[in-house]
Amino acid sequence: MRGVRLLASALCLVFLGCGKPSGDPLGFPPANQFGTGARLHEILGPATWVNPADEMSLMCTDIPLDRRVDVTGVTINAVDDFDETNGGSTGNVYVQDTPMDPTTPGVEYSGVTVFDPGFSPPDLRVVAGDVVDMSGALTEFPGPSSFRFDFCRTLPEFTGAMELRFEGSVITPKKVTLADIATYEEARKWLGVLVTIENVTLQAPFDSTSGRYEIRLEGTRDPMTAPSINNELFDLEGEALTEGMTLASVTGIVTFFFAVHIAPRSAADIVR
Repeated sequence: MRGVRLLASALCLVFLGCGKPSGDPLGFPPANQFGTGARLHEILGPATWVNPADEMSLMCTDIPLDRRVDVTGVTINAVDDFDETNGGSTGNVYVQDTPMDPTTPGVEYSGVTVFDPGFSPPDLRVVAGDVVDMSGALTEFPGPSSFRFDFCRTLPEFTGAMELRFEGSVITPKKVTLADIATYEEARKWLGVLVTIENVTLQAPFDSTSGRYEIRLEGTRDPMTAPSINNELFDLEGEALTEGMTLASVTGIVTFFFAVHIAPRSAADIVR
């Protein structure tokens, strides 16, 4: 056996140069820092199952079933730790594909809401700027069982485990116009993505009994369905925003729950 091992070592040195630098380039590509799994923009897309004739969502037969996905290299945009309803409405995580170029804004269908995430290891706690891999299920959430989203609209959500890849990612907000998010079909392209909208005029604030607070943005044909900024991620009500005020810009995560919203992450996202 000793002779066999010596022969193998000799062959390795002669033919392969084992253990000795050869100076030749690698015969395979270096590891991708974002991983080799799917990217969100590769697996998300338009909601082709939306039915304008089904306002009450009674015949939504084409909504896709949950499917297993392994996504790598997504950046945490925000972690929801603000309980606006005082009913435990926290815990969602908003992520988007990490761009190869940090100065490049998000692309269409590159964001998603992560609902009730798990972590690997279990004591991992993520913060904005962390880059993670995700393994679990992608679902098209049709709304609460008591009252579904109208016209068979859905919210894409991921549920599963997150594993840290690296820290310190910086996402450049995607500049959008009000027209870019004025309808569900247009806004779906940017769900979960960090965006900035400039020169927005506010309608009257709306404060619900549940604690949800939102301010619709003027400029669309139907002011009752205009996108709004809301308090999903921080205490927007404390910012003293009033009807008729025009803001230089608002930055936040595009979200959907019966209507389209931009959720600022802090007061710094509102520029007067």
